[in-house]
Amino acid sequence: MPFKISSGTSPDRIEVSYTGNVSDEEFRNAITEFVIFNSEKHCLLVLTDLREMTVTPSILNVYDSINMFEKMGIDSRTSEALILPENKFIEKNVKFYENACLNRGYNVRIFYNREDALNWLKQNE
Repeated sequence: MPFKISSGTSPDRIEVSYTGNVSDEEFRNAITEFVIFNSEKHCLLVLTDLREMTVTPSILNVYDSINMFEKMGIDSRTSEALILPENKFIEKNVKFYENACLNRGYNVRIFYNREDALNWLKQNE
């Protein structure tokens, strides 16, 4: 399984991490598990670590995930910090995700290190 979802070091934050190649099906499974996990925890802060991901899902699946957030009732006050590797292909796809989320009212921002991402999330508590 190329993803892990946990409460991380804070009960008010969900942490999601991806590793290796993530297929479209695995990405859909991760989103479904995230929605279920979040419905139990009711967290508005999400830290997503993509630094170990080598291949991203298709743009279409990324866009569909945002539709799933809306359909499954993910609160639009949710803030998600994305930690990216220095990889232009991954950055391009994740920038699309960031823009699409912002257009739908979700607060999403890209970072390149964990410390900056956590500081930003603390500002959104």
